[in-house]
Amino acid sequence: MQQRAYQRGYLLVAAIVLIVVVAFLAVALSTMLASNVNTTVNNLGSMQALYEAESGLEYEQRLLAQNVSWYRSVDPTPTVTQTLGQGTFSVYARLPATLLRTRMTAVSPPAPPDWIQVYSVGQFPNAGFLQIEESLVALGNGEFVQYSGRDTANNRFTGITRDRTIGTIKGQDGAVPHVRGQAVYPVTTLISAIASATCTVVPSPFQIAAHSKFLGTGTLDIEGEEISYTASSTAGAVMTLTGVTRCRNIPPVGATHAAGRPVTPVMLGGGVANFEAEAIATGAMDTATRVMRKTIQR
Repeated sequence: MQQRAYQRGYLLVAAIVLIVVVAFLAVALSTMLASNVNTTVNNLGSMQALYEAESGLEYEQRLLAQNVSWYRSVDPTPTVTQTLGQGTFSVYARLPATLLRTRMTAVSPPAPPDWIQVYSVGQFPNAGFLQIEESLVALGNGEFVQYSGRDTANNRFTGITRDRTIGTIKGQDGAVPHVRGQAVYPVTTLISAIASATCTVVPSPFQIAAHSKFLGTGTLDIEGEEISYTASSTAGAVMTLTGVTRCRNIPPVGATHAAGRPVTPVMLGGGVANFEAEAIATGAMDTATRVMRKTIQR
């Protein structure tokens, strides 16, 4: 009888322990379930945001297809925000060049006022170099111009110095007249010398001096050779290009290029494209956002 007295309450203790264990398991299970639900919702939102961003790129591509001359547009183009389903997308485009809005005379420097009028100075740095027209050879009318200021209100480059030399290269006809509508390209310089004319030989790393006007992906012109790249990164004063393909001209043209030689975006009438633009779209769904970029050519 005394031994049985000592065993009183054993079942109660066991029941309490069992209830605590079951409660712990229930809490753990509910936490795991809630976490799985949140993960599923986040994944779904991310996928829908990606769909919104893709739709934004298609929307911008359609706008560009309806534009007769991209380089007469402001840069960047106005941001368009649209609701699509339960989400939204915002999209705009960046352009690698602009056009002359008024004629340039042969005076060097220009007679007062000392400026060059274009359609957009957006994305250009506050000072730098320009290439007016495509061909720098004799009778080609191409010319390097240096500017020291940028009038964003009136889309003008100011502080003009004509007929400049960049990396031993210059236009062979000096400061010549340029009619309204001629192309105006940003100019940077090559950091990684290209020592081989073989189209398959690419410097590693492939680097140019960083320039705010150049697209994240696109096509370059270096002394007549067209070079495309699928991605880029900028650190300080250096822009590193990846996914590089040389000799994109038609027919392909390869050459050696010393460091310091001028680099421009692809020229009008080039082998890859006459015009390029980079569309940047942001898709949003609830708290999820996705950003996509696409280079559009024509």
